[in-house]
Amino acid sequence: MPSSESINSKSHEDFLRLFTASESTLRAYIRRLVPSQNDASEISQNTTIVLWQKFGVFVKKHPNYNSADQTKEDIQLHFKRWAMVVARYEVLSWRRDKFRDRHVFSEDLIKKLATDSQENGSTLENQLLALESCLEKIPAERRSLVLEAYSARNKPQEIAKRQGGTLNGFYQWLHRIRLTLLKCVKQTLEAQARS
Repeated sequence: MPSSESINSKSHEDFLRLFTASESTLRAYIRRLVPSQNDASEISQNTTIVLWQKFGVFVKKHPNYNSADQTKEDIQLHFKRWAMVVARYEVLSWRRDKFRDRHVFSEDLIKKLATDSQENGSTLENQLLALESCLEKIPAERRSLVLEAYSARNKPQEIAKRQGGTLNGFYQWLHRIRLTLLKCVKQTLEAQARS
């Protein structure tokens, strides 16, 4: 249940704007701290709930977050940093619950990964934005095929068969597309660095 400090439509809209701007970075951050995608999804959901419940705390710490003095980017950066701290605590809580599982990272490793992720957050976000931009440059049919290939629900054998080709041929095609995307991402990031 959201705290009384955060229950009003204005706060709800503000939270949604800030959260959606940070969601992909936050999910990537959490995924780097835990061994499986299922664990990351569970922790992401719990983190989202806690962020909403504690949004009043964020607002109190940033009382001028809606003023003209604060840029949208500044507030999003503050929110993102705060959300990463909350996520880190959720990961540590998850770790305590799973302590006996031999596949759980140690607390020291989680702290190291969390620090590295926070320091590299903007780099990862820039890479993700560049990749999205490069994917848009691929013809729609090929783009949907690439995205389908990386979906957990699909098997490469089924995609190759449906396309009327061999599995080896599909892998070769996918490799060429990956190289094209890698080159495009590098060029995009280099162009951003020059500007």
